[in-house]
Amino acid sequence: MKTIVCIPAFDEESIIDEIVSKCKEYSDMVIVCDDGSSDNTASKAKSAGAFIIKHEKNGGKGAAMKSLFKSALENNADIIVTIDGDGQFLPQEIPKLVKPIKEKRADIVIGYRFDDASQMPSYRKFGNKVLDSITNVASDLPFRDTQSGFRAYSRNAIEKIKFSSKGFGADAEILVDASKKGLKISEEKVTVIYETGGVTSTKHPIAHSAGVIATILELIAIKRPLTFLGIPGMILIGIGIIFGINVIYIFNASRTITVPSTLFALGGIILGLILLLMSVVLFSIGRTSKRY
Repeated sequence: MKTIVCIPAFDEESIIDEIVSKCKEYSDMVIVCDDGSSDNTASKAKSAGAFIIKHEKNGGKGAAMKSLFKSALENNADIIVTIDGDGQFLPQEIPKLVKPIKEKRADIVIGYRFDDASQMPSYRKFGNKVLDSITNVASDLPFRDTQSGFRAYSRNAIEKIKFSSKGFGADAEILVDASKKGLKISEEKVTVIYETGGVTSTKHPIAHSAGVIATILELIAIKRPLTFLGIPGMILIGIGIIFGINVIYIFNASRTITVPSTLFALGGIILGLILLLMSVVLFSIGRTSKRY
C-alpha cells in the first residue's frame, strides 16, 4: 500500500529538512505544503526530497491540508499520514499509526499525545482539553486528543471527508464529518516533544482556541439546531414575555414605562425568535440534505 506523508509548514526552515528526511524512511513519498512562508521552508524541504506545494499567501492549516489531500490522492496514495512541520512528533512512529489502517481496523488513526506530555505548558493542556470536550459534543465520540496533527487516513476516508475551515479548526471539523459519515476512528499513543529548540506554535493560543471553538460551535449549531438554537431561543422568548408582563403590570399601576424592563422584554423576544427561526431553517436544510 502506497503511503504518502503530508506536512503543512509555515516558516519551518530550521527543521523541515530533517523532518522530511526522517519521514521518507517510513513512506513512499513526502509532500510539503509551504503555506506562505517568508523563509526558506520550501527550498529546504525540496532539497531533502519532498514534493512541494507552495501557497503564495498564508491561508491557514485547513487550506494547507486541502492542498495536501488533493495532491496525495492525485499521486495515488492508499494511506495518507499528516504530521506537523515543527518537530513535535517522531516520524519513526508513523508505522504505529499506519498499522490499524493496513489491517482494516480503522479509517482514521489519531496520534494521542497526553499520557506523556509532561513538557506541555499547563495552559495548552487545559486549552486542548476544553477543545476536546467541545469537539466530542459535536461528534458523539470520546476522542482524547482532537487537536493532534499527527494522524493517518485511509484513501477511502480522504475521499469522503469534507471540511471548509481554513484554520486550525479543520482538525476538529474533519473528525466531526468523519464520525457523521460512519468512518472508523481510533487512537494510538505517540510521543510529543515540546522542547524542540524552536517555536512550536505560529499562532497565539487564545486566537488559536477562539478559531477552533468558533468552527466547532458552527458545526454543533448545524448538526443539532433545535437543541442548541431552538431551546435557547424559546428560553429567551420566555424571559422576554416575563419582562413584558412586568412592564404591563407597572404601566397599569403607575402609568409609567420602565425602560430597562422594556428593553429586556423586546430584546429577549426578538433574539429568541431569531434563534428559533434559525433552528427551524437549519433543521429543514439538514433534513433535505439527508434525503439527497
